[in-house]
Amino acid sequence: MSTLLQLDTITKQYKNQLAVDHISFSIQKGEICGLVGENGAGKTTLLRILSGLILPSSGNILKDSPYRIGALIESPALQPNLSAEGNLHYIALQLGLKDKKQMIQKALETVGLSDVDPHKKSKDFSLGMRQRLAIAMAILDQPDFLILDEPINGLDPAGIRDMRNIILNLRENYHMTILISSHILSELELVVDRYIIMHKGKVLRQFSKTELQQELEEKLYLSTDKPEKTKSLLGNQDIPFQEEEDYFILPKETDIMPLITQLIHEHIELKEIFNKKIAFESYYLQLIQEGETTHELS
Repeated sequence: MSTLLQLDTITKQYKNQLAVDHISFSIQKGEICGLVGENGAGKTTLLRILSGLILPSSGNILKDSPYRIGALIESPALQPNLSAEGNLHYIALQLGLKDKKQMIQKALETVGLSDVDPHKKSKDFSLGMRQRLAIAMAILDQPDFLILDEPINGLDPAGIRDMRNIILNLRENYHMTILISSHILSELELVVDRYIIMHKGKVLRQFSKTELQQELEEKLYLSTDKPEKTKSLLGNQDIPFQEEEDYFILPKETDIMPLITQLIHEHIELKEIFNKKIAFESYYLQLIQEGETTHELS
């Protein structure tokens, strides 16, 4: 993949609030990238900067070549008394598009609204239909880069499934690069190629879907009555480990019998031992907690 854009120490300051704090990362052409963070992490501010709605206080967005942007940020900006086609015609006039009728029909088909009653006003649409119409408006001129802020928020399971299929279709058949902000981590796992985790205006971590799966794979947990001596034993046996509360976390494939033998020899009581797969939500909350600790220390 080649790079679509690169953020170079982007900052956004609102009076005394630093909403986006020296953020740097790149987005590759053709990827679906998930932006994750709690409320107030700076996600929407960053998306508004990327979409050109606001300017950063400092920093640069570097581009290898010009590209068209489509965006759905916060609530869909629909004309309530217009139909789906009417809303798209309104956008087509603003964009000065040629072949309006053909492009409108293609956008409606892409989001599954081509069979909707042409006289039905958008104010009478369901939430799912409004979200799909908003995406049709964002992709009307077939942008290279699509920005979606919480596109499945409030949708029922069927609506979430439909939105997922639309997003995957836009990448596979229209070759769009897509950046999605969402709180629904389980759904992001089904569509994104890479994650960017934000906390208090900063980027905590970036990792690919493959790297996340490696982080979340099943691991071996054990606890003892003498954690410091246990830590020394693990180091002496060159067993990689992490610590979480009262547990040592080891790779699943660890040959545990030599370690248990050594624990017995050193009169260390093995309190618990079990396999466990980490959920994305737990991993994310752990990252946020670590980020909070780092923020307090700084």
